[in-house]
Formats: sequence, structure tokens, C-alpha cells
Amino acid sequence: MASWIPRLLALLLVVGAVVGCGGPEPAAAALTRYDDIDELIAAVSAQQRLDRTARFSLRGELIGADDVRLRFTGAGELRISDDDVELSFTQVVTQRGADPQETGFVVLPDAVYLRMPADDGDDRPWVRVDPASTDPDAQQLIAQADQLTERADLTVTLARYADSTQISEAADDVIGGDPAVRYTIVTDLARAAETATDPALKAQLEQQVRAGLTLITSTLWVDSAHRPLRSAARQQLPGIGTLAITSSYRDWGQAATIAPPPDNRVR
Repeated sequence: MASWIPRLLALLLVVGAVVGCGGPEPAAAALTRYDDIDELIAAVSAQQRLDRTARFSLRGELIGADDVRLRFTGAGELRISDDDVELSFTQVVTQRGADPQETGFVVLPDAVYLRMPADDGDDRPWVRVDPASTDPDAQQLIAQADQLTERADLTVTLARYADSTQISEAADDVIGGDPAVRYTIVTDLARAAETATDPALKAQLEQQVRAGLTLITSTLWVDSAHRPLRSAARQQLPGIGTLAITSSYRDWGQAATIAPPPDNRVR
């Protein structure tokens, strides 16, 4: 896999979080529009913590100068509480001229389980990683899982960048026959880099800005119960291509099965 792919996958988590999620049952209440990003975050967060569980998926592609350079899909389940985000998620990345690469994640409060892409056709086992481990490789895997869980809860990342994010438009729309409010959301990454207090996050944002990625514009559809219905974003990545990504959530409040894989070993 090309050397720029890991950096792109890290970016996908960020973009995926900014653009949101989707897919609940229709709601009968009247639509409420928010012009303030903090009010929107509060409303969505409150509803997510009432529903607690959902199934989610994403799909996207990276389009180069001549053709699609990379496609990715992912699906899983999510459980949100006041203290933790638990999830199971499988991601498949297909690069032109290479075999699909599948990565599995199961994140629980006391452990993280990962199944890395198969090597030379051999299936790899699930690996249990102790969040308290001081092993550098284990810490790197934990960091990846932390990124995924933070991005899976839409409101965490939106709140983190709230001072650098604005709602540029809020308009009535219909998604799959359901009334919704369509929000156009713009995040200023340069401002986010200036105000970031976490050194690692600040360095990541500064690197993206230096590469020419200064704004992320996305569209988020939210229903009358403040559940996200759908999201979409199309972003130019300097020197790489155009990233198009769509994400959706469904079955809010339905039972979710998130448990340790039966075949795992400790790392």
C-alpha cells in the first residue's frame, strides 16, 4: 500500500466526523432550525444519549487526475453513554491494483480489539490491546481506536472545533420522504490549528493547513427529533485528488451487539 494511504485514512476519520451521520425512523414533530453550531451540537448530543445505540456505515472514494485511486466502505454498531463510546466497525479499503484491505475494530471501556489486514492471504487473528499498556506498538493501536471512537460520536468532534465552525445555511429539505433540515457546515482548519491546546492535534491541523487543506465544507441533514439522517462532503486534497464521502446511521435506539471477538490474543 502506498505510503500516503495511512495519512489519508487518518484524514478520513476527521472528515467523516465533521460531515456527520444519518438514518433514523421518521419523526412527526415540527422541524427546528438552528443557526448556532453550539445549539445544534447540544440538541443532537441530547438525542444521541437518549437513543444510545445505532448502526452506522460510510462509503467514499478518492478520485485522482485520471481515475478512482481508492475506495473505502465501513459498517458497524455504536453505543454511546455519558462516559464512553463503544463500537464495532469493519473497514475495507480498495486501492487500484491491490487487494482489498480489511480492518476490524471492537472498542470497549476496558479493552480494544483489532484485526489488521491479512498478509499474503493469511487471516490474522483479533488482537486484544490493553489501554494501559506502555508498549509503543500497543499505544499506537490504542490511539487509532481512540480516534475512531471520538469520530464515531458526531458531537465530540463538532464540539472540539465549535469555535472554528459555522452554519452557513439551514434550509428545509426531504430525505427519503422524511422532512429534514439541511445544514451547510464550514470548519476553518487554520483557526482550529491556532486555538488547539492539545499538541498532537495542533500539529496534525497545522500539517493539513500547510498541505493546503484550510476549510472543510459539509452538508448534514437532521430530522425533527434532532437525529442526523445523512451527510455528504466533497473535498479537494492538494496533491492527492478529490475525496468524496457519505455516511449514514440507522436503527437508533435498537439493540446493539458489541462484544469481545471469540478468537483473540493479548498484545
